[in-house]
Amino acid sequence: MDTLLSISPLSSIATVNAYLTAFAEKNIEVALQYVSDDAIWHVDGDPVLKTVGIVQGKDAIRLWLTRFPEGFIPLDVKLEPLIDVTPDVIAIGHFRHRVVSTNAIADGDFMIRFTTSNGQITRYQIFEDSLMLSKAHHSQWPQRSARVNGVQYGWDDHGEGPTLVFLHGLFLDRTFWSPVIKRLSKPFRCVVFDMPGHGASGWREGLDLNAIANDIALWLIENNISKVTLVGHSQGGMIALRIAAKYPQLLNKLVLVNTSTRAEAPSHMPLWQQRRSLLLSLDEKNRQSVFEDIQKIKYTSSWLQAHPAYARDDINKQMKANPRMLAYAMDAAVIEREDIREILKEITVNTIVLAGTEDIATPSAHGEEIARLMPNATYSAVKKASHSIPVEMPEALVECF
Repeated sequence: MDTLLSISPLSSIATVNAYLTAFAEKNIEVALQYVSDDAIWHVDGDPVLKTVGIVQGKDAIRLWLTRFPEGFIPLDVKLEPLIDVTPDVIAIGHFRHRVVSTNAIADGDFMIRFTTSNGQITRYQIFEDSLMLSKAHHSQWPQRSARVNGVQYGWDDHGEGPTLVFLHGLFLDRTFWSPVIKRLSKPFRCVVFDMPGHGASGWREGLDLNAIANDIALWLIENNISKVTLVGHSQGGMIALRIAAKYPQLLNKLVLVNTSTRAEAPSHMPLWQQRRSLLLSLDEKNRQSVFEDIQKIKYTSSWLQAHPAYARDDINKQMKANPRMLAYAMDAAVIEREDIREILKEITVNTIVLAGTEDIATPSAHGEEIARLMPNATYSAVKKASHSIPVEMPEALVECF
């Protein structure tokens, strides 16, 4: 190989391609054939990472290559075509690794600048989200956050495999999906969002269901996630349908739970306006009365009686939430919600619609209507469930995957 290189050195692109191929195959000695004796490896970030630091020389780089699998287990790497700016080559891509020390998942975009000379790499520098990697090395907690179009979104990222994205309904948060995630996070990657105005997610002026759908779609696109199964509950289902209509290329499957495509009935508006006023009154008793009223809609009385600790924790959690944020979310999900039945015929992705037979918030007839109007949808009624199938009957949802 040394003779071949001295006679006819590889181009910059060919050199980097050969190195990357050997690296992907975990063939360290072959990879090192494309590295010069005095090459520099430069990785910024938290020193707790085994790969962070500046080293020079083939022996030091051999150690770096050996340590990489001690720190990370690659799960998925997507690499764009290399950019040739000889003597430099730019590699841009997206990685998803499991961190060995904490078992946490770390994923993000990266860019590597390779400098080459005479068919060998003389310098390597990687640019990546060092803060995220540091957090993943200090904790296995799956909590993530990012700002999208001015709104801070919070989500959890569990497991590995085909991607499922979960969007919850009004007056809930990402923990609503916990009974389902426990069953699905081993065979699937489960991304579980807090919807705007709930949990760790914020709000912006002018936000509505259409804008939230655009934000979630943008997040999927910018994180190189496509062919997902989108799982939407109530308000989340309304958002999922909007994503499916506008961004069909992102979806592999759609699962709708306790949702509707109709505008809220005019006869219900006085009650919702009253709830809004009580929510914003800043009187704790008034706010608690709203949450207790909503809880009776979300769950059957028999389920609440059988799970008093959950019922109590649910109210306490809502009492700690920002009432103004919840009012904004209520406006978008209920008071200002428009009828979107006309778009259903355009949504061709395979869809499963689940509805609780005891659901009074979005009656099962709404679910039947959705399935009837969509070209590739099936409908299933979940007996004895109300508006919270993922909590009351999680096995009914798990069977959809």
